[in-house]
Amino acid sequence: MSREVLSPPVQAMNQNRRYRVNIVHEAFGGDKWNGQNKRFHGENKAYEEPDLYGEDDDEEDPAANNIAESSSGEFKLALHVPKSFYGGLIGLKGSTKRRIEEETRTELYVPRQNERSNDVIIKGKQRSQVCGALRQIRHLITSLRKKMKPTHFLAVALNSGEVQERYAELKKSILEAQLPGIDKELFMPESSIHLTLGVYVLLDDNERQRALKELEACRSLLTELKTPFELKVKGLEIMNDDPSSTRILYGRIESPDLQKFADQCLAHFQSTGLCATDNNERESIKLHMTLMNNRYRKEAMKSGNSFDAREILKRFGDFDFGAAQCKAVHLCVLKSRSEDEFYKITGSLEF
Repeated sequence: MSREVLSPPVQAMNQNRRYRVNIVHEAFGGDKWNGQNKRFHGENKAYEEPDLYGEDDDEEDPAANNIAESSSGEFKLALHVPKSFYGGLIGLKGSTKRRIEEETRTELYVPRQNERSNDVIIKGKQRSQVCGALRQIRHLITSLRKKMKPTHFLAVALNSGEVQERYAELKKSILEAQLPGIDKELFMPESSIHLTLGVYVLLDDNERQRALKELEACRSLLTELKTPFELKVKGLEIMNDDPSSTRILYGRIESPDLQKFADQCLAHFQSTGLCATDNNERESIKLHMTLMNNRYRKEAMKSGNSFDAREILKRFGDFDFGAAQCKAVHLCVLKSRSEDEFYKITGSLEF
């Protein structure tokens, strides 16, 4: 297989997206940068993404500490890069790889897909040249990751106790009302109800383990907060302005300490380069428990891309799901749930 045609999975962009605070993990929205942190340089004023590892200080990238000097005076760095990025790093007929090599005066070796190694080798006569190539590769990976579909998310499970029982009651009442266009497929399974605290693109085991280490680092954020977190779930809301044509209905969450932790955890992961693009573009997490989503329908396209929630809001808008405690947050695999089980958990932060 040609190394030039490999490309990462791309998330389709919705040109009509409304940028409101009430957006779920599949379309967080917002523009954190507002154009203020964009940088332009060179004769062609090429746009450069904000540097997650520091604007111009190469030493702030931890990988720079692994640059080794050989006995011949050559500098070398073995940089772990998931194979999903190889196609973008090589470029059409090797154009991207050649450009980086020419601009930084380095030599790059990108492993073939059938090789076990995931290390891209950067060689240069000067340490600064290797750092320059490292920076360009980081920028490229950041740009490519933004186009990829999320693979994992950080969740608070609510699939037990009072909240789960009350959700089952609400679901039963809504279905018994036999409202037009409302069917069982719209509902989140009782085994899977949760809050989403973050969404990530993790492409290999190295990145998954790194994400778990970053999650453990968030333990320090708990020192001034009361744990376990107390949650109240009461009231229904939708994710857009028109209840007659909505895609998502959710339960409102009240938990000041969990909100603080969620926002601080978001800020921490934004510095790691592992976030899906939606997480990089927002400053706060909208705590919500998704109850109904048109995407859950197996034949959503045939049923339309929305449902009418007016009667549900009229009858059940103040529904009280009760209270719950959050004793852990879980790193879960997206699209891994079933009717009877929670999402597959990669790892957890328990407290």
